[in-house]
Amino acid sequence: MAAHPTRRVVLAAAAALPLAAASGCDGVDVLAAPPRPGPAVSLLRSAIAAEQLMVARYEAALDGAGAPAAVLEPLLSEHRAHLAQLRSRLVVPAGSPSPSPSPSGRRAGAPAVPASPAAALAYLRAAEQTAAAAMLDRLPHAPASLAQLLASISASEATHVPVLDAAAADRTGQAPG
Repeated sequence: MAAHPTRRVVLAAAAALPLAAASGCDGVDVLAAPPRPGPAVSLLRSAIAAEQLMVARYEAALDGAGAPAAVLEPLLSEHRAHLAQLRSRLVVPAGSPSPSPSPSGRRAGAPAVPASPAAALAYLRAAEQTAAAAMLDRLPHAPASLAQLLASISASEATHVPVLDAAAADRTGQAPG
């Protein structure tokens, strides 16, 4: 057997090479811009932005309103867990911009939270109701696995409302209206 390839092997390889290259390569299209993200990616990014906003609201309420930390800290922890779950579903290709403004999820300008503890609790209560409804509104457009997560987050946010109601009632001696 020869140490070098025979003439037939070289000719066969030369004839097959263009066919193999044409069948496995998209040609110049490979150099085109990446495809637009699908609707599930946009949906996931909007859910991430909504949770980042909830985290920022709770952080602002804890920093400035004198709201009861014993009540708000566990709720804030749940929102941070929601945010982590949502972020874990978003796959960002190398070289793409980060989907969040910072690793902690804090935005440059914190939302304006009312200064009094009672008003801050009412503000957070309304924000929780709005966030729960917004998560539910995303469900019909989400793939099944993401819909399950969004429904779970919505349910969690809905359970925060009575916790905030109870905290407000404890501070004022009456249930919120």
